[in-house]
Amino acid sequence: MSRFHRMAWVSLGLGMLGAAGCAHQAPVAVRREAEAEKCQLVQSVLKEPGPSQVVREIAAQGREEPTPVVVYVRRPEESMLERFFAGEEPLCGDATFKVVQENVLDAVVVYLQEVQDGYAYDARRAGPEDLALEGKPQGLVKRQGPAWVASPGPI
Repeated sequence: MSRFHRMAWVSLGLGMLGAAGCAHQAPVAVRREAEAEKCQLVQSVLKEPGPSQVVREIAAQGREEPTPVVVYVRRPEESMLERFFAGEEPLCGDATFKVVQENVLDAVVVYLQEVQDGYAYDARRAGPEDLALEGKPQGLVKRQGPAWVASPGPI
C-alpha cells in the first residue's frame, strides 16, 4: 500500500472517530440540561413548607453535612417507583441538602407524581425499607416560564 493510501485511510479513520465523538457530545449536553432542570424542580419542592420542615428536622440532629435527599417518581399505574435522576451522583443541592441516589439509613425521600403541567409531591423522612408506592400529596408544582412554582388548587 502506498504512503498516500495509508494517509488517506488514517485520515478517514480519524474523521470517523471524530464524528462519533461529536455525535456523543450532544446527548451528554442534553442529559446535563435535563438533569439541571430536574434539580431546579427538586429545589423548588424542597423550599415548600412540608418538605423544608423534614430537611430541617434531620439537620437539627447535628449533621455536619447537607441532609441527604432521595427523589423518586411514583408510577402507581405500573406499580413502580423510578429514580428521578439518571447517573450515579446528581450534582443537586445547596447548603442544606444534597441529592443522593442510594437511600441511606435516614434521608428525606421526595416522591413526585406527574400531573397535568407539573408534579404532585410529598416528602417524608424514611430509610431504604420505608419506601411507599402510595402517598398523599402535600402540594403541587407547575412550570411557570423558566421556573417551577407552587400551584394553588386541588391536589
